[in-house]
Amino acid sequence: MQLRCEEYLKSVAPTEEYNGLKAKAAKTLFKAISKSVEKDSDIKWNFTKFLISKDGETIKRFAPTTEPKDFEKDIEEMLA
Repeated sequence: MQLRCEEYLKSVAPTEEYNGLKAKAAKTLFKAISKSVEKDSDIKWNFTKFLISKDGETIKRFAPTTEPKDFEKDIEEMLA
């Protein structure tokens, strides 16, 4: 059985990190305004980010509120 891309990403990176008060407020807002969000594993917004290795392995999932500069260290560690 072939998984859709969204289902695959949710299965390998089931939740995203919401760090800080602003991010947690955004999570609540996304959940409230999106009819497609029922579980924590649901992708809450189209700006959710996934870090994927060159081999296609999903390394980590980031909340829509996470700025790319905030996961620069994760990218460097993956490339090391």
